[in-house]
Formats: sequence, C-alpha cells, structure tokens
Amino acid sequence: MTRAVFLSAGGDPFISSLVIKLWRERWRDEVDTFYINYNNHAGVPLEVAQEFISKMIADPKVRLIYHPRGTGNGTPITEMTKVAQEDLVMLLEDDGFIFSSGIVNECFQRIEKDQCDAVGSPRGSCGMEVWDASQKKYNLDYSGYGDVGPNYWPNFFFCKRSDLLRTDLNFASKTWQAGEYSKELDHTFKEVNHGDTFVWGCVQLRHLGVRFSHVPQYHANPFDIENARLEKDLFDTKARWVHGGSLSAGWGGYLSGSLPDVSTDSAMQEIETRVAFWTIALEATPGYESFRGEYVKGLDNLVKEATLSDSRIHQKYNMYKQLLKL
Repeated sequence: MTRAVFLSAGGDPFISSLVIKLWRERWRDEVDTFYINYNNHAGVPLEVAQEFISKMIADPKVRLIYHPRGTGNGTPITEMTKVAQEDLVMLLEDDGFIFSSGIVNECFQRIEKDQCDAVGSPRGSCGMEVWDASQKKYNLDYSGYGDVGPNYWPNFFFCKRSDLLRTDLNFASKTWQAGEYSKELDHTFKEVNHGDTFVWGCVQLRHLGVRFSHVPQYHANPFDIENARLEKDLFDTKARWVHGGSLSAGWGGYLSGSLPDVSTDSAMQEIETRVAFWTIALEATPGYESFRGEYVKGLDNLVKEATLSDSRIHQKYNMYKQLLKL
C-alpha cells in the first residue's frame, strides 16, 4: 500500500522546516509522498513564504499547496485528502516532530496487516454531551493516564485515505446546536456543544465502523523539567516523537507583540516550553536571514515582557534538543 504524509503548516518557516528536516534525515523512506498545505496564517512576509516554498518543492517527494492567508485547521486536511492518490495517510501538524526512524513504518504496518483501520492518540476536545454520548453509543473506555476521550489528535494520526473520503470531508471544528439530533451519536443535544479540529471527522469515522489502535501522543508538558528528572511521560525513553503544542501561536501571535496569560506558574512554564521549541527550530533551520532577526527580537521581547525564566527556558532548550537528537 502506498503511503503519504499530510502536513498542515501555518506559516512559520522555522517549525515547519524542523519537521521536514527530521523527516529527511530520520524517516524519509517510510513514506512515498510528503504533502504540505502551507497556509500563511502567521502572516510572514511574502519573501519568507517564497523562500520556504522554493526549498520544499525542490524535493521530488514533496507536493505543496499554498494559500497566502490562513484557511483554518480543517481545510488543509480536506484539500490534501482530495488531491492525494496514496492508499494510507498520516496527519501531521507543524509542531509534530518525529525524531526516530521506524515508528512511522510501525504505525502504517498495523493497518497494512489488518490489525486496525486507523492509529491515533485519544483526546476529548469536545463538549460533555459529545463525550458522554460517544461513550454510551460506542462502549468506550476512558480510563487510564494522560489524554483519554472519544476523539483523536490530528497529529501522528494514521488511516486509510478511502475512509477519510467516506466522511463529509469537513475536518474543521464543529458546533452541535441545542435540540439537534446526531445520528452518529444517537443523541439529541440539550445544550450547545463544540468539538475541536478533527473531532467531527472522528465522530464520523467511528460511526462508519473504523477500528482504532492507540499510540501515545507524547505532548510536551509545562512541567517537563520535573518529568525529565523522573524519566516519565515524554522522557520515558520510549518516545520517538513529540507534539510541541500550539507552536503556531508564535509568529503572528506571541512573537509579534501579543502577550500570553502568565498569571500562574503553569501558564508561565507552558510559554517557556514553547520558547524553547521555537529557539531550537530557529537554530536548526538555515536561511531566512532578514526574517531571522525579527524572529529573534520577537523571542527576546516575549521573554522580557512576560517575565519568563531564562534559566528554565535554557534547561528546557537543552532537554528537548537532546530528545530530538540535534
């Protein structure tokens, strides 16, 4: 069966380039085609977008779709599903860093060996009525440590393209109105309920009888300094990828003058984690010389204005860089 990657990239050339760098160096031969939907949600200058595009399309395995403005998180998946020809696909976000070879192949092989139809990491990201109705209709078990729920992250998610084509191809967020009946959940909603990106797609896939197999998402955590000390979660020595988490909120957001809520220690450490990843991606990516200076200024301003801890950022920078084997 042929295999493809669907990368949804929101404009930041550094984090997307790190995803691509790791693919080229670590797991390139595990897929046939690498699709990139590059929609400039971040609003980087045109010359930056042009440089990114020129670097990507030089690779014979890459197929690129470009939008000069943001298109949301669901539309890129829809567009790549429509243009691809491969049998199997992996959904990947621009903060999904796969740093070890073999894991992509292993996940695809679960489907190829008919052990399941899809492989993904569970999450909720939905209203409680969606949560409860899904559990009741599909007899789901939400027990366990970490992310649980009826839906899946649209990151490190493997499936048959034919199953995506059986849905209505709307992979964006969804709202269920009070009084609305959902045949997929066999439930009439009492209150307005929302689902994040790909939640509605997951509801449809489950209704279609898709068989799911689970893998850890290995999502970065505000308290990863302690996790590293305890060698747990992302640092359990088993992780072969990491979901950096909301890194698309950098340029065009927190690196462009918008300040985050850092009123709690957890919130502050969350942003420090992002600064560490943004710095790693910046240093790992050549080119973009004029833009690079503006990016550094954005990082410096964020650290100063949000009164972030330089020492914790440096510690996380070293931890994540070692994890990524850079």
